[in-house]
This record gives sequence, C-alpha cells and structure tokens, in this order.
Amino acid sequence: MKVLMFNELWIQALVTETLSQVFIHNNRADRVLQRSLASHPALSEKDRGQIVDAVYDIIRYIRRLETAMEMSGEPSAADPDRWYDAWQLWRGLRPAAGEADSELVRRIESPDLPRAVRESVPDWLDARGVAERGVTWDALLAALNEKPQLVLRANTLKTPAGPFFDSVRDSGVPWHPLEDAPEAVVLEAFAPVFQWPAFKQGWFEIQDAASQMVAPFVEVRPGMRVVDACCGSGGKTLHLAALMRNRGRIIALDVDAEKLAELEKRARRAGATIIETRLITSTKIIKRLADSADRVLLDVPCSGTGVLRRNPDIKWRLRPEDLTRLLEEQQHLLSYYSRMVKPGGRLVYATCSVLPSEGEDQVRPFLQSFAERFSLVEEKRLDPHTFGFDGFYMAALQRTSL
Repeated sequence: MKVLMFNELWIQALVTETLSQVFIHNNRADRVLQRSLASHPALSEKDRGQIVDAVYDIIRYIRRLETAMEMSGEPSAADPDRWYDAWQLWRGLRPAAGEADSELVRRIESPDLPRAVRESVPDWLDARGVAERGVTWDALLAALNEKPQLVLRANTLKTPAGPFFDSVRDSGVPWHPLEDAPEAVVLEAFAPVFQWPAFKQGWFEIQDAASQMVAPFVEVRPGMRVVDACCGSGGKTLHLAALMRNRGRIIALDVDAEKLAELEKRARRAGATIIETRLITSTKIIKRLADSADRVLLDVPCSGTGVLRRNPDIKWRLRPEDLTRLLEEQQHLLSYYSRMVKPGGRLVYATCSVLPSEGEDQVRPFLQSFAERFSLVEEKRLDPHTFGFDGFYMAALQRTSL
C-alpha cells in the first residue's frame, strides 16, 4: 500500500472536500476552490495546480467515473467515500500515472456507452443538445470537456501589446499569440499570473478569446455613451473602455452589488476611468436611460453551456426548469432593455451558450415584434469545436434613425 506524503494528504483532503461542497451542498466550484486554497497558503503552486486540475476533471467526468467505479466493483455512488474513490480512480486512469487499467479505460470510453455517460452530461441536457444542434452535438460535447486554455488580453490603457508580450516572454512560460485577437496571448502551461508584476500594474486581464470577440463586435468609438446592461464583474466592460481609449462614458448595470464592487476594483487597477457602475434596484434605472445610448451591450444571463470547459459544475446544477426561466428572462431583457438605444444606435445581444434557443431563436421573435425599430446587421456564433475556445453567440441590431 502506497504511503501518502503530508502534502499529498492535503491535496486528497482538499479535493474530496471541494467535491462534497459542489455536489452535496450545491456550491460553485470556483468559489469553493478559491476559499480552500486561500486557507492553505503553504501549498506550492504545483500542488495548487494539481488540486484545481483534479477537481475540475472529476466534476467534468463524474458520470463516466461513476460508471467506471461500478464496472470495477467499487462502492456505489451513494457511499460516503464516493469522492475519495472518484479521486483515486481519476489518478489511476490518467495516462501520465502509468498505472491505468487499459481494459477499464477502453470500456468507459467505448462508443457503445450512451453519449450522455461517455461525455458525462445529464440525460436531459444531452437530449436538448441533440434537438438544437443535431449532428454537431457530438463534436461540441467533446470540445466542451477539454481543459480550457488560459488567455490574457493586453490592457492598452496601460501598455501597448508589444511590451506586454515581452513581459510574458520574460516570465519563461511558453505562449503563442492569437490571430483573431491581436492583443491576446495563450499560455501553454500553468502560471501564477496574479502574482506577476504586470498584473498588479494593470497590464492585462484574464479573458477567454471568445469573450474578447464581443467588445469589438459592439463597434464602439471614443466619445460614445455606452451601456453595458448586464456587466457582471466587468471583463467586457474593461475591454470596451480600452477600445474607447478612456474617452466617453460607460454605464455598467447589474443586479449584483458584489459583482459591481469587483468591477470597480478591476477598473481602478486597469486605469479605466470612464466606467460608472449602477445597481439595478428598480425599472426606473432603465426608464431614465431610454433613448440615450449610442451602444448597448446586453450579455444576458444564460445556461452557461458555452463555458462548460472552465465551469463544468454548471451542467450538474442546471435543471430543465432553469432553462425555461432563463429563456423567458432573456426575451424580457431584450425587449425591455432595447429602449435604452437611441435612434441610429446599436444593440448587441450576446450569450455564452451553445444552444440556439438562447441565441438566434431569441433574436428572431424580437425582430418580428420590433421590425419598425430594429434590423439585424450581423450575427456570429463561436463554437468550441471549431473556434477552439468558449462558446458564444452575438447579434448586432441597428435601431432606425427615426
């Protein structure tokens, strides 16, 4: 029997406790990990990386792992040691471990297994994906189970892209640029980027390549009045400020005060001085902004199916009734928030979902209902299996000048 070193016992305990918090107590994995790692400052960066990789991989493939446990005669999924068993099995199934049971690996990856088990998604979500994406769903699911790439965007309010690229090169971490995002780099290995001097100086933001496509799609210019209507913690808001060269005004709206506070903190570090945050407490906030914005970005609450790579626990929390509620909320927000666009202005509807019901199928009825006020200029869908990053849909809608 292998004797675990002390730091291995720490890793085991943190992994199993995090899995318990996610699956039993329905907590978000990223928040649980953040708290757990912060409470163990003695852990090395290597250990932290192992913990994060293990937690997300097990969440990503828990249904497949449970099937493997059943095949190998392990205790049932209801056993109190479920998370320890899943962690041990995950370690043994990794090719790098050199101890994988090749027959077991072959069986749990067999195409004869139901796709929902093989790709580890709830049955209802698998059925919904087939209904909405057809033959594309297989490739999409496989891509959504891949480990996400870490992408950094140069903050041009603080530095041109060139010096930022030089700072990444000096870090010694392998990286490559992105053709579709000229101010972005993709790191090819784990790096403690939050500890880099360049981060503390506000030289860059962590932002997936697909997310970086949204702000340019809004087509902002310096001096404009822009509303980011569901800004969250503000990744796209900061990108808009950089594209506007800190000239004009961005009104960042959200219903979550904590996210707005995080945006304000990020804006100070980034040197983005044109952002004004407003907490949505009533419909009066929207009414006061009617016909006032050159551009409105509406990145609506959604299923998050486009970001399952980085947040795989979403698929286990999401329920069919949640999607039904989200579809109703999206249509309401699109219809109601569109009144903030002034004549001749542009509304961009965006969602990090791979489901057309949250994208194209929301825009079509809106255009039918508001045919005299809005027209479709352009729409774009980014899929993980073709674009290589998160899944996004965006549509640019032009308001008539009258």
